[in-house]
Amino acid sequence: MWSTIGEAQLKTKEIMEIYMVKAPDGYYRHSITSFLGLNKGIWLWHLNLAFRGELDELEFRFYLGQIKGRIISNVSTWEYGSIGIVGHLFTAEEHRRKGACTVLMKTQIQDFLKRGGKILIGGFKETSYSIAKNLGFKSIVKDSEVMRCDLFPNFEKVYFHTDKTWCREPMWKDWPGVSLLFTVREGWYLRSMKHKIFGPFDYEDYFLEDMREQLKGICMSKVLVTQKDSIVGYVTLTLRHHLNNSFWLLDFFIHPSNVSHAHTLLEAINWPKGKIRCYVEGDNREKQDVLLTRGFQEKMILKKHIKRNGKTLNIIVMECLKQ
Repeated sequence: MWSTIGEAQLKTKEIMEIYMVKAPDGYYRHSITSFLGLNKGIWLWHLNLAFRGELDELEFRFYLGQIKGRIISNVSTWEYGSIGIVGHLFTAEEHRRKGACTVLMKTQIQDFLKRGGKILIGGFKETSYSIAKNLGFKSIVKDSEVMRCDLFPNFEKVYFHTDKTWCREPMWKDWPGVSLLFTVREGWYLRSMKHKIFGPFDYEDYFLEDMREQLKGICMSKVLVTQKDSIVGYVTLTLRHHLNNSFWLLDFFIHPSNVSHAHTLLEAINWPKGKIRCYVEGDNREKQDVLLTRGFQEKMILKKHIKRNGKTLNIIVMECLKQ
């Protein structure tokens, strides 16, 4: 599905036509995948899934700028409900610094708001960081490339509030919610040893990796959801191979207001046979206690060069052998 949004005059006085394409769309498929041809590997895989209509309820939109029928710039979003992820910001080299990307970003934000959007998340390169900042995006921590545009400041508090939770298999529509979860400032510092996430960060690329690894049978994951279908927890169990020491790596992160539901998340896992390993901050008694009740034991302490507030963290390795 595609629609014409309007026109805009660029800094060079050229007239750029603006279109919105919602995948799946057969008419623009080849033009878009060709224009975004630098996206190889896992991102090309995801683009093809979108155009084949295989992303369940996740909505994938492309905001295109065209001059004389040729695409010169693109801004994409993948959305579910009130949360959106912004990505694939790309302008053809000969048309850069004309203001095309800024126009498309403004158009995308206005369209998102009109459809009830509340918050946008994106990881911006140096070339697009200032554009995002000028349009209301703010780094989740000082100078972070990961930014959020909180269109409704109270949305996060309402989104993560819950009394009841349950677990299910992850779906593509969960991607924006999982990304939002990992950007919160509060909560455990060590959020994923698999992806080396310490402190607030975006889970954009990593969710994509997890979903593809599930198809290969080397990753299992679950989402902890509320009655409103908000994502308040996420767990992965990934097979790791080392010389003479294969094990399953357990990572889980839960919103701080929902830590009491951690057992619900872990109880939903179909534990494989073999060694399960989980890494925990030395001062994180909440997470340690949850693991102890699941049969995990402390094996060693790693003194890695991981710092929080200028202090080196001690990381506890906890293991469990499933028969």
